[in-house]
Amino acid sequence: MDQHIEQLMRMASLEIEAYDMQTRREMSSLNRRMPCYVMSYLQSGTAILEIYDEVYEVGPGSIVIIPENVLHSHYKTDCKPATFLWWHFSFKIQYTIDALKLFNFPVVSYLKNREEFEKIFHRFYDGSREMNKLSELLMHRACGLELMAYLFEELITDKRLLVNARIPEAFWQIFRMLNGEDIQRITLSGLAQQFHMSPTYISNRFKHYFGISPIAMKNRILFERSKLMLTDRDMTISEIAEETGFESITGFTHFFSQRAGQSPSDYRSQNRHY
Repeated sequence: MDQHIEQLMRMASLEIEAYDMQTRREMSSLNRRMPCYVMSYLQSGTAILEIYDEVYEVGPGSIVIIPENVLHSHYKTDCKPATFLWWHFSFKIQYTIDALKLFNFPVVSYLKNREEFEKIFHRFYDGSREMNKLSELLMHRACGLELMAYLFEELITDKRLLVNARIPEAFWQIFRMLNGEDIQRITLSGLAQQFHMSPTYISNRFKHYFGISPIAMKNRILFERSKLMLTDRDMTISEIAEETGFESITGFTHFFSQRAGQSPSDYRSQNRHY
C-alpha cells in the first residue's frame, strides 16, 4: 500500500459514538442519514439494505458499511429473529479528513472468519460493561481499532479493498503543509504560486482527493487546536491567538466566534477540564 496512505492511517483517530448487540424481529430504518459511519454485522437472520439506488439482501456473516450522511434504508421484511452487532463511529485525520474515504470500501461484504470477528466484538461489548468510564473509553478505542484492523486485513488480503485514487505528490505536500505548525499564513494564492497551478484547480482537486478544500481544512484545524488550548491549557486568549498565527485578539475572536457560536472566553468557561 502507498506509504502516504500508511502515514495518514497512523494519524487517524477513531471515535466510537454508539454500539450495541440486538436481536430483533422488526426493523424499519427508512430514508436515514447519519452524521457518522454505521457498521452493522449480521450474526443471524436476514435484512434488506437500500443504498446508492441498489437493493441488497444480507444474511449471516455479512457486514454493512454505510458512510456518513449517505441516504439509506435498513429494514427487515420478515418476523424471524435477526441478531445485529453494530457500532457508529468516526475515523478522522486532523479532525477533518474521513480516513475511510481514501478507500473504496464495499457496501456489503461477507466475512470468511466470522468467529474471530464476533469474538472481538463480544470482548468489546461485554468487557466494557463492568468498567469505570475511563477504562470503558480506552476499551472502546482499543477494541474498535482491533475490529477495524481485522476488517482491513480481510478485505485487503482478498483484494476487496482498494485505494480510491492515486494522489499526486504535490497534493501530499500541501497536505503535509496543512498539518504543520505555522498554517495560518497558508493561502490559495500562495499555494498556486508555489505549485504552479490555478487556485481553483488546487482547491477542487484537493477536495476530490481528501474530501475537503485546503482552506476549509486549515480553518477546521485552527478551530480544533484553539478549542483544545482553551480547555486544556493555561493560556490567555492573547497567547492562543498568537500561537495559532492570528495577528490580533480581535481577528482570533471573530474567527472562533463565527464557528463556535460563542466567544473564546465563553467557550472556555463552559468547557474547561480543570
